[in-house]
Amino acid sequence: MSQEIKITILGDICPTKDYEELFDNNPNALFSDISAILQNSDYSICNFECPATDSDKPIVKTGPNLKAKPNVVGLLKNIGFDAVSLANNHILDYGEVGVKDTLNLANDCNLRYFGGGLNKEEAKKPLIVEIKGKKIAFVSFAEHEFNLATENSAGANGFDPYESLDFIRNIKSASDYVIVLYHGGIEYYKFPSPLLQKKCRAMVDSGADAVFCQHSHCIGTRESYNNAEILYGQGNSIFGYRTGNNSWNEGLVAQITISESNAVVTYSLLSAQENGIKLETEQNTKKRICEFEKDSEKVADKSFIEENWKSFCYKQAPLYMPLLLCWSRVSNKLNRIVKNRLFHLLAKKRAKITCLNLIRCDAHKEVLQTFLENENKKMR
Repeated sequence: MSQEIKITILGDICPTKDYEELFDNNPNALFSDISAILQNSDYSICNFECPATDSDKPIVKTGPNLKAKPNVVGLLKNIGFDAVSLANNHILDYGEVGVKDTLNLANDCNLRYFGGGLNKEEAKKPLIVEIKGKKIAFVSFAEHEFNLATENSAGANGFDPYESLDFIRNIKSASDYVIVLYHGGIEYYKFPSPLLQKKCRAMVDSGADAVFCQHSHCIGTRESYNNAEILYGQGNSIFGYRTGNNSWNEGLVAQITISESNAVVTYSLLSAQENGIKLETEQNTKKRICEFEKDSEKVADKSFIEENWKSFCYKQAPLYMPLLLCWSRVSNKLNRIVKNRLFHLLAKKRAKITCLNLIRCDAHKEVLQTFLENENKKMR
C-alpha cells in the first residue's frame, strides 16, 4: 500500500425534536463543516442511535423511545457517511417493524450497516471493506437494554464475552485492521468503570486495533493499550442542543490514519449549536483536547479507576436503589432529595445483603433476568 487510509468515526447521531426542522429543510447547515471531513475521508461511519420508521407503536421499556423520519437514512448517505452502526440501546424502540424499516431504507440508498439485523446471526456480521488494498473490519456491540436481536427476532448485536472475543479473533485473522464500536458504559461518566476497562482491553487482546466506546453522552478518556487505541466515551455528535450543558453539547471526531507502518488516531472537537453542529476553533479544540489528555493520564492507574468508580456509584445510589426496589416515582424523587437517607431508613441490613447476592451471583441474576424478561413480553 503506497497511500495512507483515512477513516472518520463520529459518535451518536439521533434527530431529536430540536433539530427536526434542520434535518428536514437544511441538512447542510446542520452538518456545517463536518460534511467536508466526511467527503475527504476514505471511509466514514457513525452510530445511528434510533430506528428510521413511520411506526407509531413504541415498545414498553424504561427511558425514551426514539425514532427518526425515514428520509434521515438517505440524508446520512448524502452527507458523506458510508456506513452506520446499529448496535445501540434504541434501535429496537419501535419493535421489529422499526428495525426492518431501517434496514430496508439503508439498502435502498446503499448505506451499509453493521451491528443490527433481522436476527442474531445477521446482527453480528462484521462489515469488511477493502480500501487501497487493505481489509478494514468494522464490528459493533451493544449492552443489553431492550434492544438485542435473538435467534428469531430483529435487533442489535449484543456483547457476550463467551462469544464476542472469539468472534473478534476470527475477524482479525481475515482482516488487516479491526475497529470495534462498543455501545455501553455509564452515561455522564468520563472514566471507564473497572469492568468496562477490562472488556475493552480484552477486545484488544483478542485482535481489535481500536475500540471506541459510545453511549455515555460525554467526552471521556483514552488509553493506548498493547499498541491499540481505546476511547472511553466519544460524546454526542448530533443529539440535539441543551442550553448551558457543555458536556452534552460536545463530542469528538475520531480520525484513524493507517499507513504501511502504523496507525495514528487523532481527535477534533465538535460542538452542538442551536442551528447545528460545527467544528470548534483551533484554540478551543487545543484547550479541550489538553484537558482530555490530562484526564486520560489517570486511566492507567488501577487504584484511581477503582476508587473514582466507587465514589461515582455512591453519588448514583439515591437514583438506583429505589429503581431496583421498584419504589414509586414519589419515593424515588424523595430519596434523591434526602441523598439516599430514605433507602437506608427503610432497607434493613438483611435486605441489603440479599439484594447484593441476587444481583452479584450469576445464577440468581439469571433467574431474575429470565423472569423479568418474560414479564416484560406480556406487556408488549
